Amino acid sequence: MKQIKRQILLLIFIFILSLSVILIFSACAKDDNSNKDIKNDDNSVTDNENPKDEAAEDKEETTDIKNPIPEDVKFGGEEIRILHCTYFENEIDFMHVDGEIGEIVNDTIYKRNLKVQNDLSVSFNFIDIVLQNGGDFQRMVKNSIKSGSDDYDMLIGVQYDCVQLATSNVYANLINAPYIDLDKPWWPAKNIQEELVIGKDVLYFLGGDISLNFIRNMGCAFFNKQVYLENFGNPDEMYKLVLDGKWTIDKLDEMCKSMYKDLNGDGKPDNDDQYGCGVITNNLTDHFTYAAGVRATERDENGVPYFIMNSEKTVSFTEKLHSLFYNNEGVRVFVSAEETNNILIPDKFRNNELLFDFGWFYISEILRDMKTDYGIIPFPKYDESQISYLSLAHDIVPLYCVPQTCEKTEAVCAILESMAFESYKTVVPAYYEIALKLKYTRDTDDDAFKIIDMIHDNCTTDFAYVYNYTLNNVGLIMRELMAAKNADFASRYEKIETKAQANLEKLIDTYLNNGG
Repeated sequence: MKQIKRQILLLIFIFILSLSVILIFSACAKDDNSNKDIKNDDNSVTDNENPKDEAAEDKEETTDIKNPIPEDVKFGGEEIRILHCTYFENEIDFMHVDGEIGEIVNDTIYKRNLKVQNDLSVSFNFIDIVLQNGGDFQRMVKNSIKSGSDDYDMLIGVQYDCVQLATSNVYANLINAPYIDLDKPWWPAKNIQEELVIGKDVLYFLGGDISLNFIRNMGCAFFNKQVYLENFGNPDEMYKLVLDGKWTIDKLDEMCKSMYKDLNGDGKPDNDDQYGCGVITNNLTDHFTYAAGVRATERDENGVPYFIMNSEKTVSFTEKLHSLFYNNEGVRVFVSAEETNNILIPDKFRNNELLFDFGWFYISEILRDMKTDYGIIPFPKYDESQISYLSLAHDIVPLYCVPQTCEKTEAVCAILESMAFESYKTVVPAYYEIALKLKYTRDTDDDAFKIIDMIHDNCTTDFAYVYNYTLNNVGLIMRELMAAKNADFASRYEKIETKAQANLEKLIDTYLNNGG
């Protein structure tokens, strides 16, 4: 009996030893595969480490970073009145929540706001306004400043709306504001902030990861893995196409051409059929344009913008986009409406009737109940020589400002820095790492995570896009061309150029001599 027991113990020991060896070799094999040379987003070959390991290291580093506001900075229970304007009603919940509900993003935002208030001894009083429901950010701010009534201490406005007050002398200049340090990692959109102003001595607007609505409104595309599998093969090839730098307008055009199917059998293309993608000539056109590296402006040595849009590249891009929209049976141009972006196109994508859904990160929330798996990729590049993929921050992203009449500027600046820090440390990881990367996309592929990071990190905008409504619509000229089914960029630009240039010069003069 003892001999049998010894044999059994020996067999158990051999089994455990064998299992350990297998696990060690498996781990080594996994490390070898994850360290293979891959193409970076600038098409250069790099020795890449496991993205999940990098994410874990980043998370550990983030946890160790301390709040930059000294612990003894307190403001004696000051009430901070925050005018909070959003484009969609549901976007209020990504800044101002009333309590914990057991949902990670909501609860993390609540805890962030509570922590900032407790740490700095302040209280928040949110005045929430929804533009679509009749809120008028410009009117409210101008009336308040003009009357000197000091109604608000902090302003959160929609980009296209609040920048129009830049030359009205209503915002405090934050260029040398206390506590705010734009070199910190929780202000990742510094290049975007520079596009929001003229010159190097003025800073009216802050934006970036301080608000989830900034991330939610970054442009991206979704691809349906089931539809891809049925038409092209392994869906992971789409990730490789992106990482190899070959995801371009021409490639999108090629893939869509084979996708049309007359699902309802009526013998004509309509909204009920299958397509490679559905588009509108309104806001989606902005993202195709600026993601392709088309620039409307550049800056001189003093940070003053000038037009560069009338170029061979823009002419060529216009022809490519027009051909995609109107000469490709696999592309359906739907009526331009919010319902198209947020209901019609996502529904067709969810029902496996589209290969691609072009939109924004927030579309992933609409697709939460989708049964078919999907992946997230950037908008396509102009061509393979474009250095990196770009993601346009849509013109409804939130910007943070301080009114001229504010008597609590020091407290507000401390709040902005502390809130940005806490968002970087807790809120963004909750949404970005857990909700966006895992719960919404349901994708565990390392390449998928890498591409989402790429979209976020390559966020961009253009001065003419930001100030379009002051510049004779030059920043949105591609919308007009596509809506008119017109590929003649040069002729259209010639008609608006003189007035756009005059408006730009007036804006520069007003900004530097009065607004600054």
